[in-house]
Amino acid sequence: MNIVPPRPSVDEHEPAGEKDAGNVVALAAVVGAVLMLLVLLLSLGIRWLAAEAAAAASQRALEIVQSPGGTDHAAQATATGLATSISLIADVDVTIARADETVTVTVTAHDRLGGAASRSATGPLIRFVPQNRSLP
Repeated sequence: MNIVPPRPSVDEHEPAGEKDAGNVVALAAVVGAVLMLLVLLLSLGIRWLAAEAAAAASQRALEIVQSPGGTDHAAQATATGLATSISLIADVDVTIARADETVTVTVTAHDRLGGAASRSATGPLIRFVPQNRSLP
């Protein structure tokens, strides 16, 4: 009678510990890549939010500066208040430049991660010019 010895459950060529270590390394690599992707998406989202805040603040400040009674101080206060209403914006720089009949408002929004986004809005000054009517 031939008795066949039972087969070992573990491969004799590769110890069980090395196989488990390979799985752990692969899992750590995948988790690390997913976390890096999440951090990248978060930082891009904050950068986009800062850019949108700067664009909205520059447009609103331009409307104030363009109006006949608008002052630079009121435009700066409005732009700063609008941009910093988002809690992720730490600081705002507002620059107003006038040239002939046009005005340019540049708003730079600094986010809490250390990045900054700058947007500008340009438009003509709005002036009230009364019409002279000829009397008949």
